[in-house]
Amino acid sequence: MNDFDIKYEILDYAKYNKRLLDICSNPNNKFQVIKQQDLGKSRCGFPIEHYTIGNGPKHIVYMGGAHGNEIISVDFVSQLMNNIALGKGTFEDFDPNEFTIDFIPCQNPEGYFTTTYALNSVMNDMSPQEIEAFSKRYYLAYKSDDINSMAVNACIRTVCNENGLSELSSKLIKLFWKTYLNKDFSLRDVEDFLIANTKINGMTVSETVRNVWQQRKLDPDLVIPKDKMHHKIFDNISIDCIPEIDDAHIKLKESLRKIYANNDFPIATLANFFSNSAGVNLNDNNEFYFETQKRQVAEEGIVYANLRDNNLAKSIPGPVGSASVDLNGEFVSEPENEALYEFLARQDESSENYAFINCHGTGGVIYLYPVADDDLEQAHDTGVERNFSFYINNRIATEYVKETGRAYEDVKGVNDPYKHMGYPDKITGVGDVLRKKYIASFLLELSKAGGNPIAPYCDYKGNYVPTMFANMRACSKMMQTIRSLSYLYDTNYTMHYENGRVVYGTTSRR
Repeated sequence: MNDFDIKYEILDYAKYNKRLLDICSNPNNKFQVIKQQDLGKSRCGFPIEHYTIGNGPKHIVYMGGAHGNEIISVDFVSQLMNNIALGKGTFEDFDPNEFTIDFIPCQNPEGYFTTTYALNSVMNDMSPQEIEAFSKRYYLAYKSDDINSMAVNACIRTVCNENGLSELSSKLIKLFWKTYLNKDFSLRDVEDFLIANTKINGMTVSETVRNVWQQRKLDPDLVIPKDKMHHKIFDNISIDCIPEIDDAHIKLKESLRKIYANNDFPIATLANFFSNSAGVNLNDNNEFYFETQKRQVAEEGIVYANLRDNNLAKSIPGPVGSASVDLNGEFVSEPENEALYEFLARQDESSENYAFINCHGTGGVIYLYPVADDDLEQAHDTGVERNFSFYINNRIATEYVKETGRAYEDVKGVNDPYKHMGYPDKITGVGDVLRKKYIASFLLELSKAGGNPIAPYCDYKGNYVPTMFANMRACSKMMQTIRSLSYLYDTNYTMHYENGRVVYGTTSRR
């Protein structure tokens, strides 16, 4: 096994800053870490920090913390920086004259510090063994909330599909969760809801619902509580967990008080805070999704999140987050995203953008080049020129996931690679905007244990270490792949149709 240096801890503001300082000042570093000018400031004034290792022309950017609750992403990016600096494991042969690795450890410091302050108000004195056990308890609660929600949704879909009402199922699912918002309910309540809203025979509905429940091995007498179990674990936290140590912290605390003033959200969501201090979800904060969300609001009123968070509104500023500060006004791009856009644009103008890895929390998936619905139709039917730059993107992603499989085999004895996906095929998030715009832009879901923020920490040997190990190995493999493909970055391979024949060509990309 490669000798990587992996630390197991839940960071907060102080621990995060200490880790970065220790990495930069470590006398054992083989490769120098340089703290660059901050990319910008968050709304409250926290810096969006930028570090580099190497001074080569090929830039690879690793970014964490777009969602504040996806704390494993910040953890990984900072640990990757540490291991490259030390020349650990597969980074022993890193060539600083060929590559520059750019690190943006935390794009959304406001959401990240909100989440980690809240977590540490409960977990601060825990030993590593206690952190693991507590994280497993959270993972099981989170999973249970998902199982319950998916079972109800399956009941509604099955009843609708079996009775010729499939087009009604999505609407009824949303209506059910709004109807039982902040209410306990039983299996009988699901049946009564479906009978009232579909006019289907009661015995038919009951038989179908109970069959679905039985298939999912759930107790027919189960009462699903109004309060989500993964929230209940953090019921006793408060906004006072945010210390007033500087102006940025004071502004953050004031903003959070406004978000929670009307009791629209359980206070426990402080420990699972996606958004920035304005209650905006940075990945949703783009004009495409803004228009989508406006349409949803016009049709549905308040729009709620899915599954374990289906009691949380996402069409108003809050912990899950809206697409903009005011869906009734003009679209506002958040400063954290503007800083990122400007940084990537500068790299692109300088022909430095060889890869951008936008690290998120859970899934064990790397999302590659998204293909629009009409790409193939345009190329084959209408003769529109098609860009083949996605070949670079696909090769990098393919080699990345293969290496994660080999790494998992070394750690756990089973070749278990990450998945690579080109979906969604339509632009919804900022990650999709960037994947569509740049040659090798990826959105990476790090941990196979789902359940942000702390489920990725629930199994130290079985999940946490393999997550870190596999993605560090895959980073090295990505550098090798880029080296082998570097000649393609300057040339754009195209094809189009002339008189029914395929014509291939090249144009300059740089």
